[in-house]
Amino acid sequence: MALGQGYEAIAGVIKEAAWGTVLAVTKAIPFKKEGMKSSFDKIQDSVLRGVAGRHLLTSGNKTFKGPVTCELTYQDLDLLIAIALGSAGTPSANGDLYDNIYSLAADITNSFTLAILKGVSVWEYVGCKIDKLKISGSANNPLDVEFDVVAKDLSRASATNTANVLNALTITDSGAKIMFSDLEFKMAAQNTALSGATEIGLSSFDLTLENNLAVDQFDSTGLTILQPQRKGVRAVKLTIEMPRYEADTYHDFVANATALHAYLKFTSGNYLFDIHLPKFYLVSGESNVDNDDLIPQKFEATCLRDPASASATFTLFEELEIAVTNGLSASPLA
Repeated sequence: MALGQGYEAIAGVIKEAAWGTVLAVTKAIPFKKEGMKSSFDKIQDSVLRGVAGRHLLTSGNKTFKGPVTCELTYQDLDLLIAIALGSAGTPSANGDLYDNIYSLAADITNSFTLAILKGVSVWEYVGCKIDKLKISGSANNPLDVEFDVVAKDLSRASATNTANVLNALTITDSGAKIMFSDLEFKMAAQNTALSGATEIGLSSFDLTLENNLAVDQFDSTGLTILQPQRKGVRAVKLTIEMPRYEADTYHDFVANATALHAYLKFTSGNYLFDIHLPKFYLVSGESNVDNDDLIPQKFEATCLRDPASASATFTLFEELEIAVTNGLSASPLA
């Protein structure tokens, strides 16, 4: 008898040529857990039939969505990150490695197939898009990245993504884990170049991108969702924590509504994962006394577009971009 064992799980992905068109996965991802949920609506019979109990149920719409959490590395998740942001550049050679930039696009047009080997069967999700991306880190840990995935359909008996296909994937990471200690964080007023700013030590951070996709629209053509498209403005938010409260500088940024810019730059040897934020405001701050220990600081920021290029460091109109240096010689969206 087959038995689902978590440690035997393998997750693989591939970019689809068209939304919902299944392909055999070619790349294993360093995932830690997933929370994909299947919902199959059942329409209850509302006809009065002379008895207290209900009778007929009719099958209705179906949805498949949930988080997939991975450990972030310098190379293994470029496809999903580029799909979440919407755009990827053309790599340029940098010694033995390649530089690229993943940037925000007006629309989320790319999709992927996700297949997860669970021992008993392979769960194959087609037509996957990413509604929300969250990158987070804390001291003495590798970074996590969580993708909120919405899929068109699910098969547990696919002839395309079989156990043999998943087991044939290379499960060794192509890039090293991005550790929190790889981080250099700089933040300053927009008119101050970050090259001259003092590095700020963080104890944790969360960066979220909410794509605001329509994930639950249906029509008469079938019981699966319509292709998710952006239904409103996206949102980029940053939360940062410092272990010690040593000055009022950042609280003054909150009170004075100071326009800021920042980068979160992770490096390991010649590898780079560099998050650029050209304009944001700290919208809340706290330095609470919880006990007799050292008082920490925590701030939440809302990131904005910078169409005037007011940043003294970045020439970047959108709220966010990620510059990478790794071994990928082709765009992940090619």
